[in-house]
Order: sequence, then C-alpha cells, then structure tokens
Amino acid sequence: MSSVRIASFNLKHDFFLARHNRWRDRRELVRRIILEAGPAIVGVQELMPAMREDLRRLLREYNVFGFGRSRDLGNEESAILVRSADNVVCYDKTFWLSHHPEKRGSRAFFAVFPRICTVCEVEVGSLGRRIRIFNTHFDHICGPARTLGARVILEYMHRLNQKEPLPMVLMGDLNAAPDSLPVRILSENLHRYPDIRLHNLYDYLDRSRVTGTYHGFSGISRRSPIDYIFFTDDFQVENAYIDTGSVDGRYPSDHFPLVAELSLKE
Repeated sequence: MSSVRIASFNLKHDFFLARHNRWRDRRELVRRIILEAGPAIVGVQELMPAMREDLRRLLREYNVFGFGRSRDLGNEESAILVRSADNVVCYDKTFWLSHHPEKRGSRAFFAVFPRICTVCEVEVGSLGRRIRIFNTHFDHICGPARTLGARVILEYMHRLNQKEPLPMVLMGDLNAAPDSLPVRILSENLHRYPDIRLHNLYDYLDRSRVTGTYHGFSGISRRSPIDYIFFTDDFQVENAYIDTGSVDGRYPSDHFPLVAELSLKE
C-alpha cells in the first residue's frame, strides 16, 4: 500500500542562554535526524532566516516553503520542507493567526508574538495525488490566542476545501496539552464545518509510547505532548512514533520530532 511519511519538528531557535545547544552546534544533528527518519514532508517551527539558509545547504533533497511572521516576512517561520525528488508543490501560502489573517505581522489580542500557519498543496509521488498540508506554531503564553489560532486554521481549511476538496494534514507545536480547548476543538471536531473531520495521531498510538515532546535538551520529558499531527478521514495510520533518538548522547532540539506514516483509504 502506498503511503507518505510526514514529521513535525520544532527546531528551537537560538537564544542567549543556549550555551552548548546553539544552532551552529546542532544543525548537523538536525540534518542526520531528518534524513534517518526519511519523511517526504516536514513541518518545522522556530525556523529563523539564517537557519533556513543552513537547511537549504544541508538538506538539498528538500525545498523550503513559507514566510516569516513579521510585517516584512522576516523572523520566525513555520515552514514546510518537501522532498523534491518525488513531490511537487502546487500552491503555498502563509497566513496570520489573528482576527486579520491576511494582514502581515498581525497578532491575536494578548499574544506575545505574531503567529502564523503555512499551507502547501503537494502532489505526492508515492500517493499519486495531491494533499494539503498545514504547519503552525501557537502562542506559548495566551490560551485565547491558541484557541483563535485553531479556529482561524479551520476556517482556511474550510475555504480551501470549498474550492477543491483534498486530503488534509495539520501539524505543529500547539503549546497546549491534549485536554486543552484548542486541542479539543481539533481532536473532537468542536467546530461548525461539517466538511472537516480531523483525527488526532495520538489516538492511534499505544499509550505506553506517548511521552512529552518537549524535553529541554535533556532527553527526558514528564509532561504531556505539545506537538501534534491531525489528519482528515481520507487517511489511515500505518505507523507513528515520537522520535526520541540522539547522536552520541546529543539532541538536535529541545523537542522530539513526531513522525507518521499515512496511507490513503481505498
């Protein structure tokens, strides 16, 4: 059965306290982890412009889609990496998780930063058809901003679905626990769009294999996961896991990647 492998991976941008976990010391680890996992499509979060250029150089097998969240389209991206050998991107767009999602640099009330979502329509070679991929990163402080983000993405899903229905995947760092309102809106389909029904990947994993996805470079997490993959009824899960791998005891990010192998239902 033909399938597509996808992954969601928060890469962690540099900050002044990073010390031994600076991006320049981790970028090769990121390259190795992604190539070993072998996804056709990767949604990455916290991608800064210099990091984007590094990925272009280190992962020549992939093209990078998306823009930064600021008014000038710089700063942090929620980009989508697509392996170029067997996949073609037909459409891509970045929008803002605010009451004015087409306004560059706009933010939800009380959100610390502007937050964005990138969407790509990809002709996937292994599936022989197009699918629609959304990748996002919700606010880390404001609960209402996260809830608004979920609703804005659902509205875009619905609008695009009205133009052309396609199998859809939403992934990203939602900065929210499984029982939070924004995750429940997505997992339990608590919305007004009858054409959209999403499934939470964690519902298809053995509970013993579900750990927290944020680990602060320690490799140990006792929290609930905050990174997610959702998919529409069109898909079924062939395999899924949280990649807790390291290279010589070093971790490529403070988040574990979430990986899924999805096939289309007959």
